Amino acid sequence: MLDVFEDYCAGALALGPLFAGGPRGALEVRPRAASWPEGLAEALVRYNASLGKSVTLRGDEAVVVTGQQPGVLTGPLYTIYKAITAIRLAHAIEKRHGVPCVPVFWVAGDDHDFAEARATWILTRDYRPWPFVYEPEAAVEGRPMRRVPLAASLHGLVDEAARQARGSELSREVRTFLHDSLSDSATIEAWFARVMARLFGNTPLVLFAPHIPEARYAARAVIQREIVDPLVTTRRVNAGGAALTQLGYAPQIVKGDDECGFFLEMGERRRKVLYDGRRYVIPEESMTCSVDEMLAFLDSAPERFSPNVALRCVVQQALFPAVAYVAGPGEVAYWAQLKPLFGDFGFDMPFVYPRARGVLTPTKIAKLLDKFSLQTRDLDEGREAVVRHALRAIVRNPAREALERRRPEVEGAVEALARDLADTSAPAAEMADRLIQRVRDGLDRIEQSTLEADAVQADAVTEQVRRVCDALAPFGKPQERVYTVFSFLFEHGFSLIGRLAEELDVESFQGNEVVL
Repeated sequence: MLDVFEDYCAGALALGPLFAGGPRGALEVRPRAASWPEGLAEALVRYNASLGKSVTLRGDEAVVVTGQQPGVLTGPLYTIYKAITAIRLAHAIEKRHGVPCVPVFWVAGDDHDFAEARATWILTRDYRPWPFVYEPEAAVEGRPMRRVPLAASLHGLVDEAARQARGSELSREVRTFLHDSLSDSATIEAWFARVMARLFGNTPLVLFAPHIPEARYAARAVIQREIVDPLVTTRRVNAGGAALTQLGYAPQIVKGDDECGFFLEMGERRRKVLYDGRRYVIPEESMTCSVDEMLAFLDSAPERFSPNVALRCVVQQALFPAVAYVAGPGEVAYWAQLKPLFGDFGFDMPFVYPRARGVLTPTKIAKLLDKFSLQTRDLDEGREAVVRHALRAIVRNPAREALERRRPEVEGAVEALARDLADTSAPAAEMADRLIQRVRDGLDRIEQSTLEADAVQADAVTEQVRRVCDALAPFGKPQERVYTVFSFLFEHGFSLIGRLAEELDVESFQGNEVVL
């Protein structure tokens, strides 16, 4: 299947009608003036102050939104890259158009994917992935992250993470902050928000939590519309998925025909809501109710309602005059399914802006890349191929030199024979083609033997390549999707965030490499 993210970044014309415009439209179009819902700006000032962050808001600024489900130690690095992209994009919009523009980070504490939130990875001193996994004392499945409690065992994990990671004289400050913020937090969401407030304390980033009462009240109209017209979101999202499929892309969101666009919190569990054509059904609670009963429940307890992934994007527009949403690859793909949904609710779709992508390369790893003439993109070929590439860069012996000298002649002769036979004998030509592959395979085996002739050297190179791959492409995945930023903060301190904010190129849509 085609890749929505890569094609969108490249400006594919076929995707144009599915979005508000190209990704650079966020910079090119002057934001229109709009007021936030009454009381929301003041509520955000108070919320950020409770996290130790001072912000000033008027309540009529243009907004660049991004966000993430809360996770331990802020989750993977891409969380940090999202925030930095939003900050830089908002600044660029403000500078270009002379319009106040605020970067807002949506702390998605309504989300209830605990398996994702509970774990992250630390890059260790010897460049291996070490799992940081939270084991709660009580069952928490189904709870939104704003209701998942923290246990004292996390303090031990923080200390072990500090021991595992590369450190410096700055480690104590980072470790002390993590302990203090953990002690001051009751839930995963609260800890995540406090950590983000510290990391981005000297930036204009505004943290937002959807459970703020003023936000719940302002979102009621969207939820009410969804209750009155059941399944409108589901129909639109699935239709958007079908449109993507016709273009050769895999849909990111596929909903059951009876799944509603909102969740209902029951007994601190976030429950899926279905509609059977007559009544609403909450299967996990063995509960049914009419449309009127659900509306009455919304009036009496709006704090118990939260949008699903698609309807959240509409709620965002109800709360903020968002000119853009900063999205990762998966998010760009599902935003491609949502444009008609905004029209249904009377909102303009914001521009979707791809977040920065990056690789943080420790100095010692950078030296190994240079030693082996490797580029970060070479790691995509897999560890065995990278080892072979590295050995080719440094191994010199008579057998290898002879092979390098004679291989073009041998392959050229067999290929010439195949061309001569092609016009004379089909069976012979077919056998010659198979001979070409056997010759290449045989030469590859000889080459491998020459590369591994010095077993000690080969083992050393294999271990060095292991360090490179584990540091930059752990488990064969992009570094930004695995390691937490604290893998590097224990060594480089909180000032690293400021450095990343300066060095990441958020307008290129290409990967960034920062050597630490």
